Amino acid sequence: MIQSVVQFYDTLNPLLALAIHNGHALPEHLLPFNGLPDETRFREEDPHTGTFARLFPNRIVVETSRFALDLNRSPERAIYQNPEDAWGLNVRSHPLTDDILQGLQQDYSEWYAVLKYEIERMLSFHPFLVVLDLHSYNHLRGGPDAEPDPQEDNPDIILGRNNMPQEYYPHIDALRALLDGKDFCGKKLDVRCDVKFPGGYLSRWLHNTFPGQLLCLSVEFKKIFMDEWSGKLNPVSIQSLRFSFRSAIDSWFKDLPVIQRH
Repeated sequence: MIQSVVQFYDTLNPLLALAIHNGHALPEHLLPFNGLPDETRFREEDPHTGTFARLFPNRIVVETSRFALDLNRSPERAIYQNPEDAWGLNVRSHPLTDDILQGLQQDYSEWYAVLKYEIERMLSFHPFLVVLDLHSYNHLRGGPDAEPDPQEDNPDIILGRNNMPQEYYPHIDALRALLDGKDFCGKKLDVRCDVKFPGGYLSRWLHNTFPGQLLCLSVEFKKIFMDEWSGKLNPVSIQSLRFSFRSAIDSWFKDLPVIQRH
């Protein structure tokens, strides 16, 4: 079963934050099949994205690792089995059994059923919703002592629009303008759209399942708030990034035309 923390504190707020790759936990029955050290798994997960989700009263934070089930992939690709499924990593010490595969597929279906229920419940209060699909990404792929990957291709925040109707693009451009240049520990944030990560399966599924009823935006934070190799969090950096992100979202959301129109 996928462990998720589902919290709704404000039914008057038509915004839902998701952190589906936040988790590190592996179900006990998968541990004998795990082929990766903890630190390698942690580096490829999206740690602390739940911290960003908790900026908002309505959120779902997944505590199970994407190495159990990747909820941002289609059902056919959600279970990593071979290195080609997971960036060349030897994810399994030996192949998963058929009964475990079937159980994971059932868990996937049940999690999406819960998400559908929660979205429908919010839509019973609001004619239109905004969903923030929060992720993070690495920028020191060369190793802990290597130079960071070039800023040109690795902005501090990426807003992924490609899985939404193009009519929503101007709204995302407006958010980008609010975020870009905001303070981050005395520096200016570099925020761009559709660089590297245009959005995954979840945002596509939401737009297809609830056409005209929601806008799901994929947000990728570069791991400038932590050491991606040691896993150590920088509390000052993450607080600075959280503050700038929340203040931009608040300014954007209160005047968002697609919300006001409904």
